Amino acid sequence: MSTAKDKREKLLDFIDKKAFNVILKTSPDKFNGKDKEKFEEILKKTQNEKNKFHESYKTAREVKENFLANTHSKPAQKLNKELEHLKLPTLPEIKDEFEELCKKLDV
Repeated sequence: MSTAKDKREKLLDFIDKKAFNVILKTSPDKFNGKDKEKFEEILKKTQNEKNKFHESYKTAREVKENFLANTHSKPAQKLNKELEHLKLPTLPEIKDEFEELCKKLDV
């Protein structure tokens, strides 16, 4: 049985591996012109979002609620369109897998 802290860590690890780190490890040199400018903005937003998840959300439930909110909020929809255009992962793409993990962890 996982402790509450373990559950939170597992959810954060999942989001990091499937979304945040993929974006953060992508080289800006992969893009040109407007796409490169967009990507550099996305990098900052992604780093801020990752920090927020790790520093502000203290429980597995908070991680889950904020992840799900980020899959359909207005600002997230705009960001997701930009991520899709740049062929980078979006939270909605990993939502089903995330929800499956939440079920498994009983969050």
